[in-house]
Amino acid sequence: MLHPVRCLAMLAVVTLISATAIDARPHRPAQVPNGSVLGCALCHNSSFGGDARNAFGLTVQNGFLDAGNVVWGPELAAIDSDGDGATNGQELLDPDGLWQIGDDNPGDPAQLTLPWDADSFPPPPPAPTAVTASTWASVKSALRDLVD
Repeated sequence: MLHPVRCLAMLAVVTLISATAIDARPHRPAQVPNGSVLGCALCHNSSFGGDARNAFGLTVQNGFLDAGNVVWGPELAAIDSDGDGATNGQELLDPDGLWQIGDDNPGDPAQLTLPWDADSFPPPPPAPTAVTASTWASVKSALRDLVD
């Protein structure tokens, strides 16, 4: 019969050997504008992270990590990770990629769309109205008069 201490030691070794590596990086969402609002789902297929990466997460993984940190900027903002016609920056409310770690989250969180979900994208800008067009035409005409 095995001694209880030996049994516990063997159990601990077996557990350590068979355990899958969990490499959580809970600091990463805060390295992207509005990432703290979206959490781990920003890059993973679930809200708790640690599982497969979604389209945005794959983009980050394949070119926007430096020493394990997300590199947010104009380049990552300009990519359309999910192919829905809106850039990552437009969906995360930082279209020019100017947000930096420590800044307040840009925009209204209710306006966020998901840069990994092709069915989630910002609404198109409103079409110009007759008033907008005629007002702009008046301004251009007045400017031409000033120049002439």
